[in-house]
Amino acid sequence: MIKTISRIILYLRVSTKEQLEGTSIEVQERICTEFALRNGYQIVKVFIEKGESAKTTDRTELKNMLDYIAKNYKEIDAVVVYKVDRLARNAYDHATLKIYFNKHGLKLLSASENLEDTPVGRWVENMLAGTAQMDNEVRTERSTNGMTQAVKNGRYVWGAPLGYLNSGGRGTSNLVQETSEIVKLVRKCWDYIDTGYTPEEARKAITREGLRSKRGKPISKSQFHRMFRNKIYMGIIEKFGLTIVGRFEPIVEAGLFNRVINKLDGKAKNMPTYKKDNEDFPIRGLVLHNKCGKKLTASWSRGNGGRYPKYRCIHCPRTNYNRDDDKKGNEGIETKFIKLLRTYSYKPELKVALIKAIEVNFEHRNKENKAKVITIEKEILEKNALERQIAEKNIKGVISDPLAKKLLADNEQKISDLTIELNSFQYNHEEVMKVVEHSISILEDISSVWMRVDLETKKRFQKFLFPHGLPFDGEKFGTSQLAYCIKPKWTSASQELHLVSRLGFEPRTKSLKGSCSTTELPTLNGTNLRPRLSSKRTPFGPFQRFPFKDSQRDKPETTLCAFLLYQGYCYLDKGNKSQ
Repeated sequence: MIKTISRIILYLRVSTKEQLEGTSIEVQERICTEFALRNGYQIVKVFIEKGESAKTTDRTELKNMLDYIAKNYKEIDAVVVYKVDRLARNAYDHATLKIYFNKHGLKLLSASENLEDTPVGRWVENMLAGTAQMDNEVRTERSTNGMTQAVKNGRYVWGAPLGYLNSGGRGTSNLVQETSEIVKLVRKCWDYIDTGYTPEEARKAITREGLRSKRGKPISKSQFHRMFRNKIYMGIIEKFGLTIVGRFEPIVEAGLFNRVINKLDGKAKNMPTYKKDNEDFPIRGLVLHNKCGKKLTASWSRGNGGRYPKYRCIHCPRTNYNRDDDKKGNEGIETKFIKLLRTYSYKPELKVALIKAIEVNFEHRNKENKAKVITIEKEILEKNALERQIAEKNIKGVISDPLAKKLLADNEQKISDLTIELNSFQYNHEEVMKVVEHSISILEDISSVWMRVDLETKKRFQKFLFPHGLPFDGEKFGTSQLAYCIKPKWTSASQELHLVSRLGFEPRTKSLKGSCSTTELPTLNGTNLRPRLSSKRTPFGPFQRFPFKDSQRDKPETTLCAFLLYQGYCYLDKGNKSQ
């Protein structure tokens, strides 16, 4: 006896989120609903699979539907799909599901295909299931071939790991680094392990510093361990049996990456690595111990159930200084250093001269740019004239519409490129000088500048401020040679900064047999700023290294500009050999 169909359930599926946000689900539901109305079927329940592939039966709504059938099969007669490939894209899975339906007395119906319960109908159904599998396998093969070629080209076409973002479009997809703050934290994960942290200590430390997963949650233990095995972070793609150097910027150096892997695998002793530049100890290598004149080192010390940052002198026993303030309110060495910086400022008399030097340099660059601007403007006028000629020839029938369209598009692109290049030479003098004045005014608060910049800039800034180091006796800093453009905010005879390094202010001079020579510092008012050319050492270094003409060397702004260029604080156009 043939079972009469009256009650049905619908199964709808889309494989991507883009289809879900579009009209695919609505179209499937409308066609299936119309199919039910035409045949007098009552829809008991609708199952919608949102964005899951039919390559396997491990799907959320499919499992829910099978559970529903097991409990309510006596109240339903058939399962209706829009097409056979919506149910499964594998012939074996289709046959398995069909057996499950038959076991519970249900039929499988397609709203857009004729699935008759006849030999021919069953053959057609099997052909449709096989076609769905073949189509899926062909797509997979094409996708794999495309991804393989992308890997060979050094492109990463999968979801970006933490610290990276997917960029580009179809055929150009790759990775770009996220914001500098996130990249800095991601790289710090390897630094922690390299300096002796356990993975769990490193994970907790980096979580406290603010690193989160792509979903904004703290990084789990498993994800944290997987990060260290992912060679993407050192710029290597390993897929399809290929090992390719990616065409994107790595976050972790290969040497650091491999050292961490070896430590995690137990192939290397988990010994702390001494790093000359360490963000935890920014003034390491700058401060000199007053007794021996040697540079203080710094590291983390363990004891009393914790880790403590300490500065110390390895040449003098029991010489340890706290980095931070202690619980009793005693100031740490870095707090004292910041307070010392607050006592210095940029010399006001040099501020005007520096602005003048930059302005002279800026005006000279503008003179060179004027010639380039005239050339570009001339080219733009020629391209505009060419555009009119192409249009006239097209109207007269000399060139076809497709050719004219191509020529006009190419010409328009060239005009656009020239316009962008032209804009790059347009400078607003007033705005540039405002930025210069603001930048120099920042140096009036040296401590704020030091605290804002990154470690590399801190190191350069410290070397600039105190070129021969800074003596420290455990309580306060001593006097030291300063950069020429920096001075104390006040000078007092009772000032207690009286300590002097045993090595003196300046390098030893051989002619004086170990005594310290005195280098005369130039001034702006009443003294020629040019250092003596016969002197082997000057506050400016070797003067002849600067590209200035002899006739310009006696100008105050020229000499000051040379000094600032030597210190890295003034820009000089490489093509400018006269300013």
